[in-house]
Amino acid sequence: MAFVANWNPQLIRELKGRLKPRSITLVSSVSLLSQALLIFFFSAQLPTEKSPYGRYIIDSKQFPIVIEWQTWWNDIFLTMNWILPMALMLGGVYMLIQDLALEEKRGTLNFIRLSPQPGRDILAGKLMGVPILLYLGLALALPLQTIVAIKAQIPIGLLLLQYGVFAIVAMSLFSLSLLLPLVGFAAGWLWTLMAAFIVFPSLQFLQLIFGVARLANENPNAWQDFNNRWDLWIKWFNIPVSYNIAAWYGFMSLTLVVLMVGTWQVLNRRFSDPATTLLSKKQSYLAVFSLNLFLLGFVTPIRSNSWQELGTFFLYGIIPLCLLLAIAALSPQRQPLQDWARYRRESTRHHLKNRQLFQDLLWAEKSPNMLAVFANIIITIVMWTPWILTAQFQFNSSQSHQNWQWILGLVFLGGLILICATVAQLVLLKKIVKPQLWAVGIVLAIVLFPFICMVLIPIQPDQYPVPFLLSFAPWASLESAQFIDFFLTIAIQWTALFLLNVQLHKNLVKAGESQSKALLTNR
Repeated sequence: MAFVANWNPQLIRELKGRLKPRSITLVSSVSLLSQALLIFFFSAQLPTEKSPYGRYIIDSKQFPIVIEWQTWWNDIFLTMNWILPMALMLGGVYMLIQDLALEEKRGTLNFIRLSPQPGRDILAGKLMGVPILLYLGLALALPLQTIVAIKAQIPIGLLLLQYGVFAIVAMSLFSLSLLLPLVGFAAGWLWTLMAAFIVFPSLQFLQLIFGVARLANENPNAWQDFNNRWDLWIKWFNIPVSYNIAAWYGFMSLTLVVLMVGTWQVLNRRFSDPATTLLSKKQSYLAVFSLNLFLLGFVTPIRSNSWQELGTFFLYGIIPLCLLLAIAALSPQRQPLQDWARYRRESTRHHLKNRQLFQDLLWAEKSPNMLAVFANIIITIVMWTPWILTAQFQFNSSQSHQNWQWILGLVFLGGLILICATVAQLVLLKKIVKPQLWAVGIVLAIVLFPFICMVLIPIQPDQYPVPFLLSFAPWASLESAQFIDFFLTIAIQWTALFLLNVQLHKNLVKAGESQSKALLTNR
């Protein structure tokens, strides 16, 4: 205990607050009772001499009845294989969000920040200690699941491999959960519900892979047949990551570990300074580059139409959403912007070169977000252009012209994202209540308003292509748009950007004035 106290005092604080005899007894009783009820439920499904029917009887006409015990044990295992990870992931997400939100509300989180412990140690103590009773209850169920797995003739090595994947998935979710209260999202029940929409299909996929791996243990061709049937020979830059269960789990685990490392960088940064942006500009460039590289790997080279469609979904669905999230991660609040504006005013007074302004906008922590967002858009376009040029989009006009149209569509998306970034920065610079919520609401309105108008006023992309080119669905009118439509779209977007940035510049100059100068001006 002394070693743990020296290693992570926050963990000891959490354990002392939760590991009370009454709590331990209650959790242990609930866990053991639940296991007993599960066994009782499945025992009630067994056939008897009075009722020789059901899933677990080999031949209903044979006496005495012969029960297929392996199927019975297998069903118990599959049930536990759903219940335990669901309870771990959803329960852990809820408990971590609620605990950190409560600490923030009480103000005790600020006292914890003042401790000499590194932020990552404090958060790691939270991650390990807050759900400790949940961990205890699930740990008490592991012996039963192990016995059931042995009875169901499931290889222990495969079971341990799946446990490892479940643990990594859970730790990834928990890391993201710790981040939510630090950025102002404290509704644990809501985020748990949203996590369920991620956890359920993820577990469904993992259960499918696990089932095929069990078949492959008896029939080596099962894995190959499965991949051939569903076209699931997944390759990452031609590296076969779905070659077998070990390759699959290894690739998924490595991906989640990289995600966790990035999340903990953000956690440590935000916990140490709640006023800072989630990402530094340098981190955002690395994150956007890594995301594009990761997604490109699945669709390069293009092997079939289905994989090309997946790449198009990445390009016009996933990546724009991530770039919108990058706006939130890169947009400084009012006070840091004022500090930066005052610094720029002093720099201008001392005749510092304008190139330092460019460097500030590209790298400085407190500078506005637009140039950083623009750089991330350029990274995306440059990385995806070779893929677009090699794709074969099914339109009627010449192939090369269509590919350039898709690149232009990506440019239009980038312009709209830049408009969103500038609007968000303008809102955050204003002295209003809850500017973050206002910024999110206005950006969502910019994204959704064109689609709402298109529903209320039915228009076709081939008749009026410009509204579609100005929305987050430019691909809908790429085929029918003419040169004049492309020109109008560019003119509208860049005029809006120019006017917004002029206004932002005025606001920043005003924010950069010293208080004494402002008072003298008022007089």
